[in-house]
Amino acid sequence: MYRVTKDLETGKILLDADNLKLIAEGEGRGLIIMDAPLDLVQNQPPERLLSDFLRKEKIPFGVAYATKGFDSGDISRILLDDKTTMSEFLETNKEATAFFDDIIYEVFGFVADSGKNKITHIMSTGGKLFDSAKEVVSAVRENCDVYIASGDDYANLNRVADKLGISKENVIGLCDDIRKEEIILDLQNHYPKVIMIGDGLNDMPALLAADYGILISRSNYHSPEELRDAADDIVDDLGECTELLQSYILE
Repeated sequence: MYRVTKDLETGKILLDADNLKLIAEGEGRGLIIMDAPLDLVQNQPPERLLSDFLRKEKIPFGVAYATKGFDSGDISRILLDDKTTMSEFLETNKEATAFFDDIIYEVFGFVADSGKNKITHIMSTGGKLFDSAKEVVSAVRENCDVYIASGDDYANLNRVADKLGISKENVIGLCDDIRKEEIILDLQNHYPKVIMIGDGLNDMPALLAADYGILISRSNYHSPEELRDAADDIVDDLGECTELLQSYILE
């Protein structure tokens, strides 16, 4: 995924941004993902307030990741006086979606700071499937049920599921790190082994809880030591997971 983030305090555009690292650098910050249809966002008047858009269009949203001192209830309080407009999303979306030719994934979100009582950053993401994604899913499907659990919205996740042949019943969106851990723990009540593949800070509790956790560590993602320690194995690319998964499944 290619993320484009705008710092509303400086006006600076951050290309290929690591939003989880941005959240982790301070207390009281939350990354909020909107479950909003792409065409609805793109057709908004630029001057429309984000708060008005969320309220009147009844847009669901979730906290993908947050640090100590942030509560989901802070979002409504922050939005009461916030003056962020939809033009910020249109600007970042244009940059994010131009990066890949075969894009299937477009996510919109923002960073809410409870200490500053305002939205500090706007984020748009453009994404495509890993080149090896279909191969990895096909390799384990005979012996495993495959689930998607993500902080992103359901519309995008369901498109990914369609491409990979994963049942939409196995798609759980708008998950924060705690919800991902809960999903792992619940699946362990139904399966003898539960494997987790993740790539970010909001995957750490789930990697720890899983019977076997694999971290995809990439150069443009923040992978602190505690995240790396949470995994049983670390790879640089999803394609490297096939052999590891088959070996673990057949143990």
